[in-house]
Amino acid sequence: MADKSGITIASLLPADLHLDDLVKEHVCGEPGRKPMTLAWDLVGSEVRGALRSVLDCNLLELLAEGWVKFRELQDYADPARHPPDERAVVHVGKHDFVREVHPVVSVTVAGRQCPDLRFTVRLTGSFSGLALAVQGGAITGGTAGDVHVSAQLRYGAAELHKARESRKGALPGTFRFDPPIPIPRRG
Repeated sequence: MADKSGITIASLLPADLHLDDLVKEHVCGEPGRKPMTLAWDLVGSEVRGALRSVLDCNLLELLAEGWVKFRELQDYADPARHPPDERAVVHVGKHDFVREVHPVVSVTVAGRQCPDLRFTVRLTGSFSGLALAVQGGAITGGTAGDVHVSAQLRYGAAELHKARESRKGALPGTFRFDPPIPIPRRG
């Protein structure tokens, strides 16, 4: 994918995210497990690195999974109405969104597999001036116009940091999806 926005989900998380105590509580809180003396700062750092790695995905690709459900795009999935070689630009206008993703990190401590850590990242924000390029029943790219996004990382009900916002403003240029994101046909 050639995307000039450079926004990944991981980039919306604070650089100083500390997970040491969370991991220690998760591992040592298991029934029948005795508290361990470990380098919890190192274990927390490894979990933080694994979490950032799994969230090092393009924000626009993730949001496009929601865009394909827009009513304005549904007709473009019908090849009888829009032949596969037809190219179109669909202006969506202002759009607010809320999206949650649930990254999972597996942890092994002292040779023992621990229950997975299942996080929630809540993304909220808005686009205005969103225009999408469509061909062959799929979004091939577009321009995001003005955008702002915030991210909040949680573990269970616990918020692990204050919501962090991307800078507000126009995204430069255009973005492309390779492969294109298919638009599902209405049922």
